[in-house]
Amino acid sequence: MQKFFGKLGGGDSEWSAQHGFETGKIAMMIDGEWRNAFIAADKSKVNYATAPFPVDEAQPDLYGSGQVGGTIMGIPKGAKHPAESWLLVKYMTTDTSALVTLAKGLRNVPSTVESLKDPGLNADPHFATFMKIFQHPKSTFKPVTLIGQVDQDLFGSVAEKYQAGKVNNLPTELSKLDDQIAKQLQLG
Repeated sequence: MQKFFGKLGGGDSEWSAQHGFETGKIAMMIDGEWRNAFIAADKSKVNYATAPFPVDEAQPDLYGSGQVGGTIMGIPKGAKHPAESWLLVKYMTTDTSALVTLAKGLRNVPSTVESLKDPGLNADPHFATFMKIFQHPKSTFKPVTLIGQVDQDLFGSVAEKYQAGKVNNLPTELSKLDDQIAKQLQLG
């Protein structure tokens, strides 16, 4: 996989106009709504469509759902103006007009039900797919646990080793990963 990615412009091509999908070197990929903005900004001529991730035939009710996130903001400990900071956080995370404006500028899905209704955000069929996924009742985010991001970091490490050809037996490696994550969850 590393050799393949090298031919596409390397690992950093994710954020450039040389991205394999945008140049037509990759026929299909899993990505987020921001790829639409990159394609437009890079003036890519790639002919593409967006669709929800396929699901198991035994669970058709999951079609159209996905892993979603939302607006994440915080106030640093010791902020000089915590009350004013809270007002800004509240405004930027709950004000429909602000969320729609940010979503149109950043080309990301806003995180309140009301802001999802904006007709301007739903006009682009490429982007509308992601709006529908966000609203799907079975869409969810990774459960928050005491280990935070550790499970995803461990998974990412295994994925990198696998893509580099350094994993001889994927089922065994995934079983080890499962044990590592279980131990981390026990430690909290």
